[in-house]
Amino acid sequence: MRIRQVGFSSRLKAHRKLLTLETLKFIVEFFKDRDARMAALRSGVPESYASRQGQWLKKHPIVLAAMEADLDERDMLKLEKALAEIDRQMEICKEILGLQDF
Repeated sequence: MRIRQVGFSSRLKAHRKLLTLETLKFIVEFFKDRDARMAALRSGVPESYASRQGQWLKKHPIVLAAMEADLDERDMLKLEKALAEIDRQMEICKEILGLQDF
């Protein structure tokens, strides 16, 4: 029996409704100035493909749904605080697991 490897496009379809930390960071950054490339850079995407990744993320179903939200300054502040707390918790988990270098 031959095992078929799942292609890249199949994996993308499978994750269309999955909010990742990277996508969340992009959304928060994209709300600031609506510049996909800069949002990708600020969210941690390497400069060599930030433009391409930003354009791709801008079309992602979760990002499109988030862009429909009518957020005011207070909502943005709450979102940024929540993201900072997630980052803090991720660092704690990395420390517990000995993954500081990753």
